[in-house]
Amino acid sequence: MPDGTAIIAACEAEWDAHKSDCSGYLKAVARRFDITVIGQANAIIAALRQGWQQALDGPSAAALATAGHFVIGGLEAEPNGHVVIVVPGELNRGRYPRAYWGKLGGIGRRNETINWSWNAADRDRIGYWHSQAPVG
Repeated sequence: MPDGTAIIAACEAEWDAHKSDCSGYLKAVARRFDITVIGQANAIIAALRQGWQQALDGPSAAALATAGHFVIGGLEAEPNGHVVIVVPGELNRGRYPRAYWGKLGGIGRRNETINWSWNAADRDRIGYWHSQAPVG
């Protein structure tokens, strides 16, 4: 039965090369599963809304990641939004899943809860989208 360990392994494999670019990091990890993601964070989120299935919330996103689905969390913003790759693991405060992300102009985080990726005003507005079938 698929689980999220392959996604974590792919996240770890791409970490050093892409830890300073959220969309570049997402694209590199997605390629490992033959998933094509194009553009920067805002364009990626717009495309996800058109073609991917949406998870209800953070706990749903975490459950899908645990089942091996490729799950992307994201929030549009100006001038640049932000995207993360949700992975299996314990939720923070019962609602914030674990994820990997790059950070433009800095260094992202590895296997950390997403409440460290967005501020308190934004972390509850994040959308989550997932692959139709498990990938790992």
